[in-house]
Amino acid sequence: MLVITYALDPTADYVLRELTQRGVPFWRTDLADFPRRSTLTAELQPEAGWTGRMYDGLRGVDLSELRSVWWRKPTPYSFPDTMSGPERRFAASQAKGALPGVLGSLPGVLWVNHPERNADCTKPAQLAAAARAGLRVPETLITNDPAAVAPFAAKCGGRIVTKVFGGIVHTEDGKRGQLYTRRVPPDQFSNPRIGLTAHLFQREITTKAYEIRVTSVAGQLFPVALHAPDGPARLDWRRDSSSLAHTPAALPADVAHGIRTTLRDLGLVYAALDLIVDADGTHYLIDVNPGGQWAWIDLTREPITHALADLLEKGTP
Repeated sequence: MLVITYALDPTADYVLRELTQRGVPFWRTDLADFPRRSTLTAELQPEAGWTGRMYDGLRGVDLSELRSVWWRKPTPYSFPDTMSGPERRFAASQAKGALPGVLGSLPGVLWVNHPERNADCTKPAQLAAAARAGLRVPETLITNDPAAVAPFAAKCGGRIVTKVFGGIVHTEDGKRGQLYTRRVPPDQFSNPRIGLTAHLFQREITTKAYEIRVTSVAGQLFPVALHAPDGPARLDWRRDSSSLAHTPAALPADVAHGIRTTLRDLGLVYAALDLIVDADGTHYLIDVNPGGQWAWIDLTREPITHALADLLEKGTP
């Protein structure tokens, strides 16, 4: 088994401790270890495909024996500072073509998840997949036309929010910040800066009762209700996750079926999904995160740990 994640990943540690207790062999590494601290040697054989090893000074994996890859949260490839910027960019492109390329072409290997499937899980793709699967999705507009926002807001009763397409973390002038979901006031509907790039707008679910975080491991669903108090976390619980109350949750059968269908469509073995439940009990799919965290929720930490360990140990695509 190959585990690819950053060095200090406490979430991965839960699963790796479980695998160690079971006596399941694995090698943990990071993309940042390649090529300075780890080595890939692969030779194409006409009948057997790629054979060889990926290893460091102490441990490694035989490609012919690899059954599963847990692509958790790797950090970028690392190259010497003596290389120029163009050299490092070229070297990174070659490493990306070789390492995931060789590993991804090995037959019968389970990926949790394949990096290409993670990359393909864009906001437009996941919302469209959810709608095809019969899940409710808030009315959504993607545009860089300021004139399109006010008519859309009118359809939504004048209450809309905006969200970023990818990760919420950003850095400016050396300072790290987060771009959370925020309300768009009417006086900003026609803001000309909307024309500078694409924006995503959605109807605000104003009658939100609570949210549900659903962690899916190969079709096993682990839902937890998240209850936010009045305040910053009410609109986006990521603003203050420590203020949340967690309670067990049950999903309606059609919602559970829609989630499994959505993830199958997206090619994801693992994902963390966020849903909003309104006062009438309607479930709205808000986000599909193929690398979402799960160990921060006490209620489901142990069962998810065991489900991931079972899956990686079995190693069946």
